[in-house]
Amino acid sequence: MTSSRILFISPLDLRSRNGMNQHQHQLLLMLVSLYGDSVDLLSLGASPATARKWVKDTGLPLNVLDGVYARAAHVNATLWYGGGAVLCNKLRWIDRFRFPIRTPLPRAWMDGYALIVSYYAWGHPLLGLERGGRKVIMDLGDVMADRHERIGTRRWISMAATDEQRVLETSRCVAVSEEDAGEFERLYGVRPPVMQFVPPDSERLMELASEERPQRIGFMGAPSYGNEEIMRVLAQPKFLETIAAAGIELAVAGGICETVDPGVLSALREGGARILGRIGSTLDYYRQIAATVNPIGPSTGVKIKSVETLITGRSLITTQWGADPGLCAAFPGQIRYIEWPIDPVALGRVAVETVRSAVPPGDAAARAYVDRATQTLRELHSV
Repeated sequence: MTSSRILFISPLDLRSRNGMNQHQHQLLLMLVSLYGDSVDLLSLGASPATARKWVKDTGLPLNVLDGVYARAAHVNATLWYGGGAVLCNKLRWIDRFRFPIRTPLPRAWMDGYALIVSYYAWGHPLLGLERGGRKVIMDLGDVMADRHERIGTRRWISMAATDEQRVLETSRCVAVSEEDAGEFERLYGVRPPVMQFVPPDSERLMELASEERPQRIGFMGAPSYGNEEIMRVLAQPKFLETIAAAGIELAVAGGICETVDPGVLSALREGGARILGRIGSTLDYYRQIAATVNPIGPSTGVKIKSVETLITGRSLITTQWGADPGLCAAFPGQIRYIEWPIDPVALGRVAVETVRSAVPPGDAAARAYVDRATQTLRELHSV
């Protein structure tokens, strides 16, 4: 273990339980395993006080940075992020998120840390991290440049391509999926190494792999535009009628149940779906299903639900965007792909076939995946 200090920069509200925060939690667990209590946390998405409470609740031995700079950086990031979302995504007065006021990381911090790890690319220009050169590792939670045009929606951040290219050229970058790595290569001619996602509670999830499972499929999601679209697909009467005729039930869980259009929830209930809402334990949720249905449209980034499903030994029904070739190779026989756009009847038929033919695969594939991904993660984040 090195005595040199490591800085982790968090752009997210640590209290959120969405997929990206799970990925961030994975990074922090890994850094602690490598560097012990020598990891400092600079929180951009939450105040230092909120970050300290989160650290206390998780039990991670992190030192939360406070003081004039830490608070100014948090306020600036909050204003910039909120302002960018309003101006770019809602009012559409600008085409790309901008950085009119920057809060460069103090030079003493830049020089004093052995390693600076940051999640999400937009923190790079905001904090002037190009000055750190190769000691800065950027974990690229998404491909953001030109995203509006490629994804077809303005619900997400879209950085200017020049900003994103500067990130790739000046820092050590890590992609979160093979698909994203390929997209970076297409956009900029640079293919960063891939860090596969491992759920923080992977050991407990793997214990479910050999258990019997009921005649039920499930969908679980946090509040987001993409998950709202999936809920609308699952509420289609033809889909619900197809699975109901085979004696198969749909269970829907997560914060999305509280934010989706009430009409969608009503349609799901009328079609026989079980609405679970927010759940206290992902383990309890996966025990209730035989397969996850995740008919996601064009998107980027890590697919948390897909990885969790596969690690528990459950089957996964998804599109090409829900599981990249690396996941398919790691979990042979557990993934059923469907075409986009989604045909509700075809989706229902695949769901029925998947549940009827599901055989508990054991945990060998999951163990190999977790061990390989964990080792890669440690190698990519070593000083």
